[in-house]
Amino acid sequence: MIRIRELSFAYHKQRPVLNGISLDITRGEVVNVLGPNGCGKSTLLKAMLGFLKLRPGMITLDDAPLETIHRIDLARKLAYVPQLHNGVFHYTALDMVLMGRTMENPWRRFSAADYARAGAALERVRLGHLAERSYLELSGGERQLVLIARALAQNSAFLIMDEPVSGLDYGNQFHLLQVIHELSREGYSIILTTHHPEQAVFLGGRAILLHEGRVRADGPAREVITSEQVCALYNLPDGALRRAGIMFAARNGVEEI
Repeated sequence: MIRIRELSFAYHKQRPVLNGISLDITRGEVVNVLGPNGCGKSTLLKAMLGFLKLRPGMITLDDAPLETIHRIDLARKLAYVPQLHNGVFHYTALDMVLMGRTMENPWRRFSAADYARAGAALERVRLGHLAERSYLELSGGERQLVLIARALAQNSAFLIMDEPVSGLDYGNQFHLLQVIHELSREGYSIILTTHHPEQAVFLGGRAILLHEGRVRADGPAREVITSEQVCALYNLPDGALRRAGIMFAARNGVEEI
């Protein structure tokens, strides 16, 4: 379990980006974090990954304070999938996935078991046929799937994804969501940020709406993500979603168009 208590954080003595956040995230959950730019979504993920210097005890992982957990042990429990990554070197897709095994030892020589796990992770995201292709030659959607495979190769319980569909075309977005949905059904704990409420509804699970560094709403995605909430969260005028043909459940359970 990830437990967050009264988490506040500000960059360089500016106004807080996060202000009094308290959450419990259990194993096996799918958690969609939504909110406008600057609301603290990415900062929340960085805090959970131990990238920020926080007051001791604000975040615990399986009852251990995050700051007391060795980085290698943390990597065995938390895997990070960043936003679309362009890369620089001509590593193969398989080489990129193998990097997920370096959490055991950054200087280790990869074993047959490592190669088997990396190959299985690529097959899991349906990219086994591209194992020897240069990462730089892959499409944006394929690169994002490779990064997910790398996270799977870590064999971590929690997958933390920062806007995983960012920059992808509609087809690749849907394919990536299908993979995430399948992983969630297999018991992976998935925490992701998104700007797409409809995709959070598709994935199901839980939705956390952030606004100005605070939790505006927290609950089942299909109950929390309503037309009223989305308009308020993103400062949209009444009826804007209806005019755009976007449909979410209303508070009274009746669908709006």
